[in-house]
Amino acid sequence: MFKKALWLVKKVRRRFSPDVPTRSLDEWEARHEETVREAVDAVLPYLPEGGVFLDVGANIGIFTRLLREARPSATGILFEPVARYAQRCRDRFEGDAGIEVVHAAMGDEDAVRTIYKAAHNYGANSLVTEIMFDRRPNSAVRPDTVIEEEQIQLKHGSRWLQGRGIRHVDVIKTDTEGYDYAVLDGLREWIVETGCRPVLHVELLAEDYHPLAARQRSALDAYIPLGYQPVDLERDLAGTVGDVLLIPEGRRPEEPHQGSAPKP
Repeated sequence: MFKKALWLVKKVRRRFSPDVPTRSLDEWEARHEETVREAVDAVLPYLPEGGVFLDVGANIGIFTRLLREARPSATGILFEPVARYAQRCRDRFEGDAGIEVVHAAMGDEDAVRTIYKAAHNYGANSLVTEIMFDRRPNSAVRPDTVIEEEQIQLKHGSRWLQGRGIRHVDVIKTDTEGYDYAVLDGLREWIVETGCRPVLHVELLAEDYHPLAARQRSALDAYIPLGYQPVDLERDLAGTVGDVLLIPEGRRPEEPHQGSAPKP
């Protein structure tokens, strides 16, 4: 438990502290690969060979790269709204027919929005103004953090999937710096309509830290009637931020889930 708590503290500091600059995307990738590998290891038991996954908040594609190394026959769709990082993903997976990169964010509406980016940290990009300009005493965003802005496309998750005729996904990973509640809200309609119950790997913030904690809690609770196990953030998070698996009741590792079969 202590080791996990220490790792979470380091993770928060890396995101927002100007004392730890990142000089290049290659350096960023090397620095974060171990952390991302933990997320990959968590979902691998739920992703069969030839399975389908979504990588929402793909950044520069580290998660997908590591996942494909373990499941080379899996296919995935990456959502990344920041232009520089989306292009990095396109370059990385160029010529790979099993990977699609969507230059957009996924959420609960179709819109053009502003994403806020911590200039020193390639992973601190959020659509949640309350997080990026948080000045509470326990905020991880320092007053001297330089925040840049970029206009991005936002896609409603269910409408996008329905429009593409996608009816089966095994695993969804979402890491959107506090906006994950909107990703969950936007996917619910598709989950109800298809009957598909993917395992979701979601980054969450502690309820005494997230400035929109009520929105986050509401999004999590709305998955319980859909057949997902409840999330206890006090139990499941050992610090300010952490990753939680949303698992359908009865789903076991390495067991195909019930729901619509993949389209031929």
